[in-house]
Amino acid sequence: MDQAIQALCAEPARAGLLLDFDGVLSPIVADPTTSRMADGADQSLARIAHHLRVVAVVSGRPVEFLADRAGVPGLRLLGSYGVEELRDGVVTRHPGVTPWLAAVAEATSELRAAVADLPGVRVEEKGGVAVAVHWRQALDQQAAQARVEHAVAAISERTGLRREPGKLVVELRAPLSVDKGTAVRDLIAANGLRTVAYAGDDLGDLPAFRATIEAGGHALLVDHGAETSDRLREIATRTVPGVPGFAAWLGELASELDRATREVSARPGLPTVT
Repeated sequence: MDQAIQALCAEPARAGLLLDFDGVLSPIVADPTTSRMADGADQSLARIAHHLRVVAVVSGRPVEFLADRAGVPGLRLLGSYGVEELRDGVVTRHPGVTPWLAAVAEATSELRAAVADLPGVRVEEKGGVAVAVHWRQALDQQAAQARVEHAVAAISERTGLRREPGKLVVELRAPLSVDKGTAVRDLIAANGLRTVAYAGDDLGDLPAFRATIEAGGHALLVDHGAETSDRLREIATRTVPGVPGFAAWLGELASELDRATREVSARPGLPTVT
């Protein structure tokens, strides 16, 4: 059995599964607004959430987007690298982001102007707390990247916003000591997790991988071939081939957790694992 699955099934009530969204639960698409969860992933996650102490999406996407695309019962949603969280229908934000909202709005306006003449380059507003520029659909990706990175560097230097690179995308966000790594550490501590697995695919997941490994957990890399950084491959404890491969992994985990629960329930005098 897969080591991460075995570990999560050993003591579900003290275990957590944490995941990125794009490139992990959702296939990478040319237009980020069309991103959708892979077939069957939502059903598997609902089953897994029934057993584990915590199952959470930790994404760079705004939390409102996650609520629309990943609204699975029992699934916790942390957006903007952990700056936002949706709990009981209410969005909460890290208080440190407030002083940077004006700078993000200014950066968004300037970036739209800077790339207005570049076909296929898309500016993505992220709930007002960050802004990203994608050039996956650009006719000339290399030229578009050079223009975008020049504009982003200038805006970052002037405003103090932090640059966050990704796959054919770069983001500007508040320079807070908050990232996917701090989100993972907070989830581990708040839920008393003894076992944790984190699944990611992009450079923004590196802090989460490190935090997971520091906790003795399992860093699962969803590999997309040439687009996947070797830095991720070097640190990951397990590699899964693409989103379909990870959806299959989720299905296997859900089945093993269901089986483990049935076995415990069948033993007289023992409580059911929930």
